Amino acid sequence: MSSPFGHSFAGYVISFYKSKTLKPQSLRIIFFYVFIANMPDLDFLPGLLIGKPNLYHHGISHSFGAAILVSFALAFFIHRKNHKRIGSDFILFLSLYCSHLFLDYLCFDRRPPLGIPLFWPLSTKYFIFPLLPGIRHSALDHATIREFLAGVFSMHNVYVISLEFIVMIPFIVLLLFLHRYVHKHDVQLKT
Repeated sequence: MSSPFGHSFAGYVISFYKSKTLKPQSLRIIFFYVFIANMPDLDFLPGLLIGKPNLYHHGISHSFGAAILVSFALAFFIHRKNHKRIGSDFILFLSLYCSHLFLDYLCFDRRPPLGIPLFWPLSTKYFIFPLLPGIRHSALDHATIREFLAGVFSMHNVYVISLEFIVMIPFIVLLLFLHRYVHKHDVQLKT
C-alpha cells in the first residue's frame, strides 16, 4: 500500500485538474478531496476498535464496487437539491477514490491475500502489480495496535515516503508549470 502522503498527494493532483488552479476555492474543499482519496483506508477503523487494525484492511473498500457505491452516494448527498452536477461530481469522486486503488495495486504487499479485491462484488480474487515498495504496518491480520504502530513508525516507511516524494517532484513541477500557463493564458484572454 502507498502511504497516506502518497494518497493525499494523488487527491490534490486530481483536485488541481478539477479546479484548474493551485488554490482551490477553499481549504475545506481540498481537505474533502484528500479525504476521499484516503477513504479506502477507513477499513482500518473496525479492526482498530477491536484492537487488531489490520484485520479488515485491503478488503472490499479497496474495490471498484466500493468506489462506485461511495462515489455515487457522495455525489447524490452533496447535490440532492441540484441534480445538474451529480454526473461530473460522481466522476471526480470516482477518480479520487480509484487513485487510492491504483496506488495500492502498484505497491508490494506482505500480508496475504496479496493485493486488493479490485473487481468485488463480481470477483473475490485479489490483484497486485508490485512496482513500488509499500508501507509496512505489520504482516499479521491479528497484530495488536502496538505491533501495528511499531511497523508504521519504521525506517522502511520513512524510505517509502521519501521515495514517494521524489517520484512526485515531476508532478509538482508539472502542476507549477500548468498553473503558470493557465494563469498567463487567462490574462491574455482578458486583454
